[in-house]
Amino acid sequence: MTSRLMIAAAVAAAMVALPLQAAQPLLPARSSDQVAPRVESAPLSGDAIERAPVSFAWALDPTQALTPPPPFVASSRSYWEMVDAATLQRGLDLPLTAPDAVIQVSPVQGARALAPEQWEVRDPAGVLAVDKVVDAQQLRAAGMRVGQGSAMVRTGSSAAVGSYRLQSAQAQGRYVVQVLEPNSTVALQLQADRQQVLAGGSVALTARLLDDGGSAALATGRATARALPAGGEALLVAPDGRSWPVPLVAGKEGLRARVTIPQDIGQVQGLWELQAFVSANGVQRDAKVAFAVAQPTARFSGQVAVDSARRTVSLPLQIGAPGRYEARGTLYATGPDGQLHPVAQAHSAAWFDKAGSAELQLPFASVALPRGYAAPFELRELQLQDQGRMAPIESRAVAVKF
Repeated sequence: MTSRLMIAAAVAAAMVALPLQAAQPLLPARSSDQVAPRVESAPLSGDAIERAPVSFAWALDPTQALTPPPPFVASSRSYWEMVDAATLQRGLDLPLTAPDAVIQVSPVQGARALAPEQWEVRDPAGVLAVDKVVDAQQLRAAGMRVGQGSAMVRTGSSAAVGSYRLQSAQAQGRYVVQVLEPNSTVALQLQADRQQVLAGGSVALTARLLDDGGSAALATGRATARALPAGGEALLVAPDGRSWPVPLVAGKEGLRARVTIPQDIGQVQGLWELQAFVSANGVQRDAKVAFAVAQPTARFSGQVAVDSARRTVSLPLQIGAPGRYEARGTLYATGPDGQLHPVAQAHSAAWFDKAGSAELQLPFASVALPRGYAAPFELRELQLQDQGRMAPIESRAVAVKF
């Protein structure tokens, strides 16, 4: 009996000595990850923010692979420019590369609102070339938000290619002229290398002017794109209206720029934009891409506590500004084929009223594993969000293995 008691005591002591949770750091960040190097203080918005904590998880079908969306590429067959009255009275040259082009003219504040019949559009031969004219009332009826005096004209399906002239002897003030060529073979492709960035970080921008055969060729899948030598410039625009010029430099892959985001991102919430204005051989195109910019008001910090038996992941935080923060991630489990598959996703959010240390826990234990799925596990697509400021702070493609 004594030996049995001694054995039982030794086993119990060994079990107590074993940690229920294993602590480990997050895996090294990848180049595509977003990691806050520090935390900063920031004011809260005046909006009411939910303060009750919440956490939940749901099962995923492990047979359905999760694939990230492809990088967004803006494609444009249009452009716009601001034009003064003197230019319009003389006549504004508009190089058109395809028939059925649409030209819209809108007066800015203080400019004279003109009737559609007060505008002339002449083709390369000097002949009036308007297939259809639509006034502001008709544009509003179609759901477009336009000001009084706006007008839209369309060239015909048999319109010649070349330099057209937009003119009005009655123009006074400044006007926005927009040109859309849906049938053109020339398109601007604009792409940013990331959709979110921290204040003070950078975004790589690529702009390519292509002759891609047009939308009809693209629809058949047989289009071949040919890059056109082009020049242009870009503009970084903040949600509060501030803007910064961005030079575009020619390279092998088109026009490129490395754009540094200011440390002071302002208090107005919303997406930032990069707008590019590119031209080649008289053909103009412009496009824009949007992305989120966040202040690093919090970050993942310290050792992650993982309970393999209960499948819970406790994520320590360093808080720089009071607010409501959310962690979310996807649990991958090893399947019968020996490969990792997504089995659950979890979210957890809470309010923290002061700077310092905090913790959020992802509760995967509430989701039963599919038959045949078990450890080893991986936590992937881990994200940290500042909910009150609507800002994505951190993201990691692969965060923890356990």
